[in-house]
Amino acid sequence: MDSGWGIFAETCRRDFDLCIFKSELVAECGGNDDIAWAAFFHLRENSLEWLNRKVPALGQQVPIQLIAAGQADRVRDCLWRMPC
Repeated sequence: MDSGWGIFAETCRRDFDLCIFKSELVAECGGNDDIAWAAFFHLRENSLEWLNRKVPALGQQVPIQLIAAGQADRVRDCLWRMPC
């Protein structure tokens, strides 16, 4: 991902302090803090559910499966494109 993603992820990081399931969320994101920050920013308490379901914007693929398959940038791109 480019530096724009890094700036976006850092912006999302501020809200991550409100997350009461940080460790679980980061683990589900394959240890990718930046994805966890953005997922929580957009989805809050629904973050874990979103990561584990088929997502139309990802061609009906499951985000955690994409992350595990080395396609985390597809998940990043999807989160980045979500409206704020």
